[in-house]
Amino acid sequence: MSLTESIHDKITTPIVKIPDSSLKTGIYDLTKEELGRRIELREGVSLRYITPPDRRRWLLDRILFGSDLTFLYGYFRQIIIARQDVLKGKFFDPRWIELSGGILDLIEGCQGKFQIENLENVITPKGPVVFAGNHMSVLETFVFSYFLVPHRRLTYVVKESLIKGYFGPIMRSRDPIAVGRDNPREDLVKVLEEGVNLLKKGISIVVFPQSTRTRTFNPAEFNSIAVKLASRAGVPVVPFAIKTDFWENGKIWKDLGSLYRDRKIHMKFGPQIDTKDPKKAQETLLNYVLTNLKEWNVEILSPQK
Repeated sequence: MSLTESIHDKITTPIVKIPDSSLKTGIYDLTKEELGRRIELREGVSLRYITPPDRRRWLLDRILFGSDLTFLYGYFRQIIIARQDVLKGKFFDPRWIELSGGILDLIEGCQGKFQIENLENVITPKGPVVFAGNHMSVLETFVFSYFLVPHRRLTYVVKESLIKGYFGPIMRSRDPIAVGRDNPREDLVKVLEEGVNLLKKGISIVVFPQSTRTRTFNPAEFNSIAVKLASRAGVPVVPFAIKTDFWENGKIWKDLGSLYRDRKIHMKFGPQIDTKDPKKAQETLLNYVLTNLKEWNVEILSPQK
């Protein structure tokens, strides 16, 4: 079941209403369940999700002394079930949200601590957008869908290897734009052509404008492909910055590394950026990413390095 055949209106969970009490503080702290539902915004109220301090660690993780085995078991169990649903034609948006939420819950059950901020910026834009920011691990690819898909139809720009092999059916069901990353010019042409077509159909796109996932950030490698796509389609860019090295990239299999439980998970979304002036938009996007990564003490590489 492809994304363009999917019925977004199959999402039937109740809409989250922001209480009056939040008008005093200007912040509403979402529960984990509310994070994965449609939210009715209130002017002047910012939305965030912070893992509760009393979030209980999974018993299996305690029994296995905090090794990666609990995470691996939970991860592959989620993927196997999701793959079966795809092959049966049952992988609609609600199931995608459920899978993403299951991965988030698994991470928290293995001592992951999330801080997701300014989610109102995800909801505010009318119509499709291009989400763009840095890329640190596979964690954001899985978790983003939990709180993005309730508000808009969504897909990703991904590397071609992700649409092949055992996990391929899941990713292909989302109608991604698959690029080889060996020829930047060919990738740009493909992203612009396929991306504009998807955006015209009302499908938002997550773009990671880097050549690879990395704990550090090199501004010189943060290209303008997301801004060019948004500008060509006449839609805004919603910037994000993330720190997700809790789930490291693997040395043998990059998509499956170890957990580093002392590293807090940060995700933050900025106000939409107008893309009529692509150069200015790219500067705004890059500055947003840099500002937040510096605040989280992420290593920023200089051009000389």
